[in-house]
Amino acid sequence: MTVHDVTHMSRCPVCGGGALPLLFLESQPIYQHPVAASEPVPGPFSVDLEWAQCEACGHAWQREFVPELLESIYRNHYYTPAPGGMAIQFRDEFLRAMDDFGVLARRGALLEIGASDGDVLLALTRRMEATRAFAFEPNATNASVARQRGLTVYEKFFDRHARDSLPCAVEIALSRHVIEHLFDFDGFFAGIESVTSRDATLVLETPSLEHHAGRGSLAPFHVEHIHVFSKRSLARLARRFGWQLVRDRVTDDGNLIAVFARCEPGGSVSCDPNVRFEGLQAAVDALRGHLRWLVDGRPLVFWGAGSAAIGIVRSIGREPDYWTDGNPNKVGLVFPGCTREIVSPEEALSARNFRPADRPLLVIASSFVREILPRVTAMGWADEIVDMNGRSI
Repeated sequence: MTVHDVTHMSRCPVCGGGALPLLFLESQPIYQHPVAASEPVPGPFSVDLEWAQCEACGHAWQREFVPELLESIYRNHYYTPAPGGMAIQFRDEFLRAMDDFGVLARRGALLEIGASDGDVLLALTRRMEATRAFAFEPNATNASVARQRGLTVYEKFFDRHARDSLPCAVEIALSRHVIEHLFDFDGFFAGIESVTSRDATLVLETPSLEHHAGRGSLAPFHVEHIHVFSKRSLARLARRFGWQLVRDRVTDDGNLIAVFARCEPGGSVSCDPNVRFEGLQAAVDALRGHLRWLVDGRPLVFWGAGSAAIGIVRSIGREPDYWTDGNPNKVGLVFPGCTREIVSPEEALSARNFRPADRPLLVIASSFVREILPRVTAMGWADEIVDMNGRSI
């Protein structure tokens, strides 16, 4: 990429406010998900990231990014679909929130923007007894799985021309973990306006800045996330385009789920006051130092082959001796720029790989600890286990 391909954002993309320094991360992975070992992926494989926070609305954003590179990643190097019944923790939390918010009333037509493999949209369609369900999903692998589940999928990015694809207006539009990736808020909300009925509900889910920055967590701060929203900045952005926040919740895993109804565009928002995180850099630096100390000289296993794991690899400066994941579709894949292939849990945790005197360490490098830990226990792992923040489990 040339310098002309880089987009620079010196002021807040939500409200135009001034920028305060928030976080600088050296040598972060560009490709967050594994691919076939034979698949050619162009370098470079790492980049320095600089994050700012808005002094007015609290929003956090990357100061510069390369749109063409990110679009290529979303189309070609994104999530590996998992078999049914796996990695369902976030899905179930989202469905519980929808139930508690009273959103699961009977609906005619639903739309999910960035539907991944369609598991959430299919569950909502059944719960709401919807007559039609549509999905926009630019990743070919995930779109194929969603189609196999009987959903109508448009294999493209959602934008202001979305209404040209849909045969009818929808009564609910939902978008989970998409808005933090967007280059163009105007096009996204123009598309929402064009495809929704007048009494429609909009549901957005995105990592919570308050949750993650307040805990010194690196989870949402990676190359694919151009934005990390505070509650105030998300409410302010939606209000700018005619959507008022009516219900919200932050899950235990740090995802902000927000429900919006139509309103007049513009105006002020009434929600929690702006928050700032001057200590985030120090907390992140301390975490990276702790992780390097923890793994130093020890045989190392990672369970989890996604963005969190590759981020830890860059932080500690080494790959694990064994890399595994509960998703069998990832076995045999490799992260671009890395050398070790992902193996099955049985191979990674085999007692023959380690001597107890070497103090082997298992890092559950995933947010799905509650799903993974029972499998680890059942397989007989008796050595130390920590989560991705280096805390003993």
